[in-house]
Amino acid sequence: MQRISVRSRYDHSTEKALKSALSLEAPVNELQLRRVYWLLEKKSGAAKEFPLQAVMDKVFFDPISEVQQTGFMDYQDGKTYVEVRFLAGVTDNMARTATEALMLFSAQHNSSWQEFPLEVHSGWEMEISGDISKEQIQKVLFQNLANPLLNKLEIQTGAALKQENSWAAYPNFWKASEHTPQLQLLNLDVETLQRINNERGLALSDEEIQTILTHFSSPEVAAERASYGWHGKITEVELECLAQTWSEHCKHKIFAAEVDYTEACGDFPALGDKKITSLYKSYIQKATKDLDDCGYLVSVFKDNAGIVDFDSKLNVCVKVETHNSPSALDPFGGALTGILGVNRDILGCGLGAKPVANTDVFCLSTPNLFPASDSPQRPELLKDPGVIFRGVHQGVEEGGNQSGIPTINGAFCFASEFAAKPLIFVGSVGVMPKTVHGRASESKEIRPGDLIVVAGGRLGKDGVHGATFSSLALHDNVASNVVQIGDSITQKRLLDFTLKARDNGWIQAITDNGAGGVSSSIGEMAQYSGGARMDLGLHPVKYSGLEYWEMLVSESQERMSYAVSPNHLMDFMNLARHMGVEAFVLGEFTDSGSFDIFHGKEPLAKLKLEFLHEGLSRMKLKAHFDGPKQYQEYFRAEGKAPLTGNDLAAALKKVLANPNVASREPLVRYYDHEVQGATRVKPYGGKTQSGANDAGVLDLSVHGGDDNNAVAVSNGLCPQFSWYDTYLMAQKAVDESVRNLVATGADPAKMALVDNFCWPDPTPKASNPDAAHKMAQLVRACAGLYDAALAYRAPFVSGKDSMKNDFIGKTKGGDTVKISVPPTLLVTAMAQVPDATKTAPGFFQNAGDLIYLLGTPTQSLYASVLSQEFTVPESAPEYPNLARNKDLYFRIFTAHQKTLLQSCHDISEGGLMTALAESGFGNNLGMKLNLESFTWNELWSETGSLFVVSVKPADKSQFEELFTHQQRLLGEVQENPVMSWQHQGATQNTALSELQKIWSEGVLNVYQA
Repeated sequence: MQRISVRSRYDHSTEKALKSALSLEAPVNELQLRRVYWLLEKKSGAAKEFPLQAVMDKVFFDPISEVQQTGFMDYQDGKTYVEVRFLAGVTDNMARTATEALMLFSAQHNSSWQEFPLEVHSGWEMEISGDISKEQIQKVLFQNLANPLLNKLEIQTGAALKQENSWAAYPNFWKASEHTPQLQLLNLDVETLQRINNERGLALSDEEIQTILTHFSSPEVAAERASYGWHGKITEVELECLAQTWSEHCKHKIFAAEVDYTEACGDFPALGDKKITSLYKSYIQKATKDLDDCGYLVSVFKDNAGIVDFDSKLNVCVKVETHNSPSALDPFGGALTGILGVNRDILGCGLGAKPVANTDVFCLSTPNLFPASDSPQRPELLKDPGVIFRGVHQGVEEGGNQSGIPTINGAFCFASEFAAKPLIFVGSVGVMPKTVHGRASESKEIRPGDLIVVAGGRLGKDGVHGATFSSLALHDNVASNVVQIGDSITQKRLLDFTLKARDNGWIQAITDNGAGGVSSSIGEMAQYSGGARMDLGLHPVKYSGLEYWEMLVSESQERMSYAVSPNHLMDFMNLARHMGVEAFVLGEFTDSGSFDIFHGKEPLAKLKLEFLHEGLSRMKLKAHFDGPKQYQEYFRAEGKAPLTGNDLAAALKKVLANPNVASREPLVRYYDHEVQGATRVKPYGGKTQSGANDAGVLDLSVHGGDDNNAVAVSNGLCPQFSWYDTYLMAQKAVDESVRNLVATGADPAKMALVDNFCWPDPTPKASNPDAAHKMAQLVRACAGLYDAALAYRAPFVSGKDSMKNDFIGKTKGGDTVKISVPPTLLVTAMAQVPDATKTAPGFFQNAGDLIYLLGTPTQSLYASVLSQEFTVPESAPEYPNLARNKDLYFRIFTAHQKTLLQSCHDISEGGLMTALAESGFGNNLGMKLNLESFTWNELWSETGSLFVVSVKPADKSQFEELFTHQQRLLGEVQENPVMSWQHQGATQNTALSELQKIWSEGVLNVYQA
């Protein structure tokens, strides 16, 4: 074995952060962090055949910025040394990259990386000087650098390491398992199936277990299975396949349930008592069917993404997913695999689409909203909010940047209820040609005899039970194999290969291997032909010893499944080999009516497709709405500030610092939002490059579309209103997403919506006494969505739900704590921008321009940022006037087309005062405002559908005529960077630089905390 350590010569932010974190536990004088590589010989003498020293600076380190050392360190007494290694079998992307780099310099460069004679592993090494214990080191590192589900820490003193063979266990540590899998046959009885269900976390209900027993015990099925020796038995592979397919994550059982909804009388929009057969069909799908005459729907709700016609040459695809539970366990890995997974949804759409833009929305807690470490309310195993924040941000950043896909839109939402289960929404937009070799690009066709081909990464334990795990509440005792490790570079190769194979006409159908792995992808694709026969033994693995059922349901990332005609197989496989992508044939599609799974000649499963996909009975749930409730936070460490007098400036500074208002620009800069060269409106702009825009705009002509044709992408999210009424919350989410599009210049007549529900568990059980209320909240949200979609004529084209967003853990005192997220709905909106030259930024452009408010102000401060910072009266929130809003939005589009608007910024978190301040930041332009006609509440209310716009004086009369009775003149843009206003007889002046500094540092302070 050879050992190589690499250390940066310059600033090392991770090293500084670790030293700072360790210093909070004990005195630490010095800390050095090094990347470590271990090289093991697969056969004796292999290292001698390879000129390792000659390529050291080409593979393992940069001689300009780094220094390397071969072999072990000169260990010193009085110091502590730590090694961080991946657990056996966990995906190690750095090691794989190093292996492939070594292969380039090897005579064996044409062999696969598994056949290469050297085996590489990577990790970290630390040298610590200070009086600190192993327990303290372990605590800090598992919060900041490592994850106990993925890594092992080895901690030794310098004195101990001077002894011979102190690290002698390396080869055994990574030794492949010699376990030979054996198929388990399970008795068809309730006790056996329930035991396996509980042991493996399969998330099967009692009714579902009984359905399985009834099916396999029927005379017809039992007789057929007797030939395999399976009479009275079910194989573990069959049980796992059924659990995956029937999971809430994959089957959306709550949205398909029969619901008995009742409500009390009250001052809220009444739905009336009713029985609902499927919320999805009754509201989400029905809204789209009712708007089918819009003329631009290509494929909705039946593929991996929604497809719309916004261009004469291209189809545009959009999809948004969540990765909540994985991100709670491993923030970086969970978010990374989330963004890579939604990119594969786009890639697996139709015959294959190219991802051209990403979005991300994070719902998180902040340290001051989070129970302190010494609080009796805090569950022991919760991660620190800052660790989750930094991890998910870095994960999405690396996934998008390394894949070469721009991140053009997103948001952050902070509340204490997200402390245990962060909500991580990731979205992607894609494009595809209208036709591929004479076929409509949205079509999928599989014939019996077409071959099952999987390409990309290999199988491993990572991601096993991902579908069923995310269908349960999150507990503080979770198996390590549910965590997934993403590999952006492998996926980029896979993406490029797939698009080339598509253009050559070699793909009959395609889908991604998402939750459930090949169990999900091939099980679903088999429906096109009427059956499939698959041999798991033909799928390469990362390491030996996987059980048969693990091979079937593992979500090991960066894999796509294809149906390929035998006539095209050779070309398909040669292209994969040429582009450095592993592809393997696992079997063929049939018309047998069943999904047959083998390992070599050994049968593992034989499942009727009809039973697999249609055998699940409907859930029956009760829902009751007692009426609106007051907004409340789960935990807040700091009290609210007193609000004194009429000091607007003091209130504005406090609101601008709130993380739900503060600028995201310092964090957005980590994302590449310009790669591919099509981003026409970026997240931030202006002379200061800190002016916030309301939507991202992507030029379609760059990707082969019509000249100056573009699409805008935005989002709406306001879970703070769920406490009051989710009907209101849903409508406000739609309205906010539409406002953001309209503000930027999109056409409100050509919009498409994507819904993403993240709900606390609404199913009845002893530990969930308010299940009926949560279910009623879901019903009302769906009704609100339906009404808003019809009012704005904006159909839903895709969506997803995550229905078990609860955490159950133990405090130090042994008490059980349950933390549930508020009912949360993200609405992502996409619309055509017919002329990309006619958009407006969200910030002022010119001194002398007139400043107007568009829309009708509201009075309620309910759940406003002002109410989060100060004690204020909170009257009932106003519901949006959808018809009035629609008229306003179409007039704004007309104003854009006539180039009447120099800037347009929607009013959301922080109210009118915040929107005005933000409008000045982009070009460092001040403003002189007359706010005498506004009440205090109107300046801070967040329940209206309003915009701050700026207009050239020459366009004043034309503008005011277009917006008769919908506009109010507020003042004028000034060159002097001062925000000045007159209100209630008093005049205040505040330097824009002071406000912008507060605004720019708010979220960054949380991120670095």
